[in-house]
Amino acid sequence: MRVRLAVLGLALLTAAPALAQQPAPGAGNVPNALQGFAKNRDQPVRINSNTLEVRDKEKTALFAGNVVVVQGDTTMRSPELLVFYEGSAAPADNAPQSTSSIKRLEARGGVVVQTKEQTATGDLGIFEMKTNTVTMTGKPVVLTQGPNVVQGEKLTVDLVTGVSKIEGGRVRSIIVPGSVKQGEQPAPPKR
Repeated sequence: MRVRLAVLGLALLTAAPALAQQPAPGAGNVPNALQGFAKNRDQPVRINSNTLEVRDKEKTALFAGNVVVVQGDTTMRSPELLVFYEGSAAPADNAPQSTSSIKRLEARGGVVVQTKEQTATGDLGIFEMKTNTVTMTGKPVVLTQGPNVVQGEKLTVDLVTGVSKIEGGRVRSIIVPGSVKQGEQPAPPKR
């Protein structure tokens, strides 16, 4: 079992580049904390949780209990992180090999993604490796950057193009003029 967990851990680290494609320069988007994964793509991914359960027959791994994922200056917290993978995390001929690849990640039960500048919260966060997209849903999904706030029911982020879309119900925004100036990093939200 120890080898399987180590192999799965390596497979998760290979998911980081897929999670974190650099956004296109100048792409029009709604700034949000999920782009932090794109900004930190060369940084290692650290996952901590109370438990890890690998179900190789179902091709899933469940991190549960105070899950914290850190990559560079981006941190994601959730009660559960379910990983769907292809291939096998089992060793072959007693040698630690992995032919697995991550298909999808689901952060469940209340998700918080934070960078130095921004915070995104929702009920469910889904990272699709094939399409390099992140979808966060909730009632509501809330994005904050300093005093600025955007709310909706669904946030979709294309990590390749950097385009973000908020939709569902009425999208509400509070934008404070002068709160973010060109070339200046915004202050982190007060707690």
